Amino acid sequence: MSDANEMELKILDFLKLNGKSTALRISKEIGPDKPTVNRHLYNLEIKHQVFKINEMPPVWDLMEKGNEVKQTPKPEQTSPTTRDTHEEKDVKDLLRSGGLKAHLIASELGQPTKTIKKQLYSMEKEGKVQKCAKTSIWTLNEEDSNGSYTQERDYRLGSNSGLSQSFDEITKLAEGGFGCVYKVKHIYDGKIYAVKKVDLIEKADSEVKALARLDHPHIVRYITCWSDSENCTSTREGSKVSNTSASSSDVNSGCEKSDDNVDDDVRSGMESLGVTGVIKTYLFIQMEFCEGGTLTTWIKDRNLTNKQRNEEDILKIFYEIISGVEYIHSNKLIHRDLKPDNILFSSDGRVKIGDFGLVVAQTTDSGDPIERSKRRGTPPYMSPEQENKKDYDEKTDIFPLGLIWFEMLWKISTGMERVKLWPDLRNQRFPDGFCDVYTIENKFIKEMLSFTPEDRPHAKDMKEKLEMFFSLDQNLLSQKTI
Repeated sequence: MSDANEMELKILDFLKLNGKSTALRISKEIGPDKPTVNRHLYNLEIKHQVFKINEMPPVWDLMEKGNEVKQTPKPEQTSPTTRDTHEEKDVKDLLRSGGLKAHLIASELGQPTKTIKKQLYSMEKEGKVQKCAKTSIWTLNEEDSNGSYTQERDYRLGSNSGLSQSFDEITKLAEGGFGCVYKVKHIYDGKIYAVKKVDLIEKADSEVKALARLDHPHIVRYITCWSDSENCTSTREGSKVSNTSASSSDVNSGCEKSDDNVDDDVRSGMESLGVTGVIKTYLFIQMEFCEGGTLTTWIKDRNLTNKQRNEEDILKIFYEIISGVEYIHSNKLIHRDLKPDNILFSSDGRVKIGDFGLVVAQTTDSGDPIERSKRRGTPPYMSPEQENKKDYDEKTDIFPLGLIWFEMLWKISTGMERVKLWPDLRNQRFPDGFCDVYTIENKFIKEMLSFTPEDRPHAKDMKEKLEMFFSLDQNLLSQKTI
């Protein structure tokens, strides 16, 4: 049996035992890297052994559940037209979540970069995609985004009247406990925006209030907000209020004295009374759409290439992140969820800090400390005090910045390498060679990762140190960063 067939059988066995899964999870469990797993998955799809659920990232499952895994049959002959249609759709599915470079698209789809570039240039000739000359990032053309979703499926949200009245939904960018974020096109001005939908409950407007007062080149730009309601069903027989958007615990974390939430108690009380036709109200937040993607994608992009990292680019990006955080702190706010996923890039490559769903005030109006909920944020990037204490200040945002700067500098090749490295890194233990290569950066990152918040620098101090020790050119910093 060839190595390729053996790997495909391993993938099929894994899906049979574990159910549907992503390429990344399969890669972690059975060994080869993600691009290799992706390549085999697409081969198995052609052979009708597996199918793909169009989520981001794609989720894979066996074509025939419950049957014994069969030997791989010979692939059926597919006409060039059909093959090109499938490839084009896969590329579109990836680009709907934001711009990507060609080799990163190729890696996600398990295809050679040359093949993907040929596909992209063919789509460009047809006006379906466009390439930014400055950043080499490919994005869907606005007209094609609009046309494709009306032809393939209706992306308008039937119950989301707050969206459908003024916007065409292109795609859902993200969904989780915080709510949902949609990439939309305004039906009147024709521009692309991001719209976030969250439950409108007590104190849920904190994110809007924070965004409305923050006006900075490295903060995602707030446009406007509005509320809208819809009917939900709740009966004694067990049909409960739908909760497909933000959980109240995630949105109820604003600039107030407490993070406590009573919405679930109210809902339970209504259900116990057998109330039907419950009206749920949502808050929609319209923001600029950052088509340059996230820092997570930027880091993956760098990790997939063998070329030398441009330290000048890294320094400019991190300087812009620090500048944005300094501005947040100067407005007496704490972000609480800084991580690569929440650091975005505009079309010209400028940093934009986003997702203020967990933003809180530093102190009360009288200057007293605020008691906070523990473990509110993203665990791998959470500071020690954010995990274990109820009284912390803006220094909690400095800890994840140290981790982010390290990620930008040091290549982490695999998920397993990251799993092994991360606990050491959070305890100021760096991999062999890092301190020798990055002498100054190592010193600063170590301070930022101090267990005691008092030992960490303020964002303002960190910004000044970058300017002093790296002789940053202000004219250079005003240019693009990717």
